[in-house]
Amino acid sequence: MRWIDRGPEPVGVQRYARQFTQGWVEYFRNRVGERPSDSYWREFRELLGSRSGNICWYCERLCLLDADEAGKAPTVDHFRPLSRNPELAYQWVNWIFSCRRCNGENKQGKWPASGYVDPSAADVQERPEQYLDYDAETGDIIPKAGLSSEARERALRTIDDLGLNKLDVRFYRLDWTRRFIADWQSLPDIDRPAFAEFSTRIGLEFVGATLMTVRHLQESPWHWHSQLPK
Repeated sequence: MRWIDRGPEPVGVQRYARQFTQGWVEYFRNRVGERPSDSYWREFRELLGSRSGNICWYCERLCLLDADEAGKAPTVDHFRPLSRNPELAYQWVNWIFSCRRCNGENKQGKWPASGYVDPSAADVQERPEQYLDYDAETGDIIPKAGLSSEARERALRTIDDLGLNKLDVRFYRLDWTRRFIADWQSLPDIDRPAFAEFSTRIGLEFVGATLMTVRHLQESPWHWHSQLPK
């Protein structure tokens, strides 16, 4: 996971908010009527996806409309779930571009006491790089060292509930970062910054893990040499 700039709120969101938010509030807060059927946030899915090159903001895998795997289809997730925060149904800051698997299978309507790490947090101190790190030996996303107990719990819940270390995701992420490390180590120092920039451009999978890998390579090059595939 890495930070994604959601960008300014587009025209039309507030019109939908004024028209439809109260229905969600009445249903979930006051238990009035039937569950609303509107879902106009889907109209903004393409715009949200363009911010990351159609990469899921949670697991960092490419979302495809015609994916053979239904779990890779693109969706709009309500970061703070509708069932708990219906007043945020049509709030731009609460929408996350997500694959169906992360949204519908993993996260669903969960919201732990600690909350989750927000991939598009406005506050710099709340962004993913403040909470999450990467273990290139195992392919696991892990809590960053030195976190408070509350922040560590948030990191762990994000990793577990969003399935960031599920076997298939971890396998592809590990394969990618091992190849990246091998290529990095083969380059002269002067070429490495450009290679890192090229490898973390919008639209590539696992950019968050790659960025964390770059940081470790820069800080501990001798240790990370051991992460090369044998």
